[in-house]
Amino acid sequence: MDRTDRQVTLGGVALAPGDHLCVFHRGRADRDRLLIPFLAEGMGAGDAVLYLAAEGERENIRERLAHAGDLVPTEPGSGHLRDGEFAPDALFTMLDGWSRRKLGTGGRPFGRIVGDMSWAAPRLNPALIDALLAEEVAVTAWGEDFPQVVLCFYDLDLFGGDLIIPMIKLHPKVWMAGTLVENLYYVSSTEIGHRPGFERRIP
Repeated sequence: MDRTDRQVTLGGVALAPGDHLCVFHRGRADRDRLLIPFLAEGMGAGDAVLYLAAEGERENIRERLAHAGDLVPTEPGSGHLRDGEFAPDALFTMLDGWSRRKLGTGGRPFGRIVGDMSWAAPRLNPALIDALLAEEVAVTAWGEDFPQVVLCFYDLDLFGGDLIIPMIKLHPKVWMAGTLVENLYYVSSTEIGHRPGFERRIP
């Protein structure tokens, strides 16, 4: 199965190759109702799956899936945090390297990248918000270069409007209250590319 006929769903709703979604949920149980079936679907289809797990979750995520398949789970400390601080360049390099290894050589037909963003809640400040927004813009543009979908999970019990509202504007599709919404308020990377901090290049 190639990228043109790949069946990818979230909550029973079809996604398209290249999609980058902001998935809003309330609490871990609500997240898992979407996350676990999405990961399991990828395992069963033979997809490569990268899961940027919440802290302390990496060890048990495989146990929750009937078929582990090609699953790569990481935690914040081994990916996007360096000495407790957000390291967007390290994260972006890791994502790009993973996709190139798994998908760029044809080893796997399709990829799924999922990030639990709860790590950011206790560290949130204006500088981190700016960095997260810049990273989301870069991921949207980069994600279209590979046969993959990218989901970013944001817990509405942890984050407020100072982050959620701009996040909605920067995602072409948003999952909200059990519904996939084509975002009428989406601001494309070309519209904001001239703004400082909203440009990133892969080495």
